[in-house]
Order: sequence, then structure tokens, then C-alpha cells
Amino acid sequence: MAQNVYSLNTVGYVTQVPGANQFIAICNPVTNTSVANTLDNLIKSNTPVNAQVLKWNYAAVHFDAFTRVVFGNGWSPTTGAAATLNPGEGVFLKSPSATNITFVGDVLDAKYYGLQTNSLRSGFELVGSKQPLTDSITNIGLLIPFSSSPVNQLLKWNVGLQHYDSFTRVAFGSGWSPSVPTNNVGEGFFTKLAAPYTWVQQFTVQ
Repeated sequence: MAQNVYSLNTVGYVTQVPGANQFIAICNPVTNTSVANTLDNLIKSNTPVNAQVLKWNYAAVHFDAFTRVVFGNGWSPTTGAAATLNPGEGVFLKSPSATNITFVGDVLDAKYYGLQTNSLRSGFELVGSKQPLTDSITNIGLLIPFSSSPVNQLLKWNVGLQHYDSFTRVAFGSGWSPSVPTNNVGEGFFTKLAAPYTWVQQFTVQ
């Protein structure tokens, strides 16, 4: 849920890591206009030493791992400090203890910032909503088209079971099997697409 409303278009949001040494997929649901949207600026102060952030490297098709440490710039490797966590990007986080990750910034309200687009590439992409919304993915504009070969899928991380729940785009029923996926505020997830797709969001604060 959204907390700490600072103005019409600015909110704070808290994502809680549910337990020690459990992976959770998160995203940044707001944008910070005063500093760059990097791991160092956004989550370093709330992330315990020995916590690990996994950022998907699309080109190399693997995760880049960044660990919080007590020496140097606080990250190993040091490139973790500048790793981005822009609205629309997702990462995995594993903390040695339960903690809160707080994002404070501007909601990308379409009335002020225009329509929000996220250009998803083919294959696996770790993403998240650019706006702090909890709803079905179709209601937040993620209208992934049907593809028979290869199939288009959305992979949501199941925190309790520590594995992916797979949702496949189909040409019958609701259009999804086993059901239409739901997006939660501050949640990251994988898309697996046969072809590039542009996700358009047009949420406005009422």
C-alpha cells in the first residue's frame, strides 16, 4: 500500500522483505527527481551488509550480482553503486534479515508526465510497473499479445515457495493460463516474449 503522501504526485512506498535469506522481486514504483535512480541512492541506506541484489543482464542472459559490504563504496563489485533501478526495471533482493526498502519520489502521473512506456524486448526481461498500481496486468496496460511459437509468458516470483509461478498467454478463455496475473505495487517480474512489445501505462492520480 502507498504511504506518506507528500503532494498530489509524490508518494513514499515501502517494500518489505518477508524473511531472512529469502529472495524477493522488487521494482521502483516512483521516480526520484533529486538524485539518479541507482542502487546506491535508492536502497543502500536500507540494505543490510551481506544483502545481495541480482540485476538481470539482458545482453549476457544472466544475473549480475551486487553485494552490500562494509568497505570501499559499500558494494562488491563497486559497479553496484551505479547500477540503475529506474521505474520499469526489476531486481531480486536477498537480505540476511527482514528489512524495509523505502522508495520516495514522484508518481509518473500521466496527467503531468504523459503516457508511460516501457519497451520490452524479446526473450526474458525483468521489469515492473512504472506506476504504483495493484491490479490485473491487463488493467495496468500490459496487454501482451498471443503468440503460439514461442509462447509468451509472465513469470512471477512466489516468495513463500521461492520459485516462479508461470502464466502463459493463450488464445482462449481469459487469454491467460492458469489465470490473468496480478501486479502488486513495487513488485518485479519476468516477461518472456517472442517479439518486442511496448507496455503503455496511463494512470492518473484522482
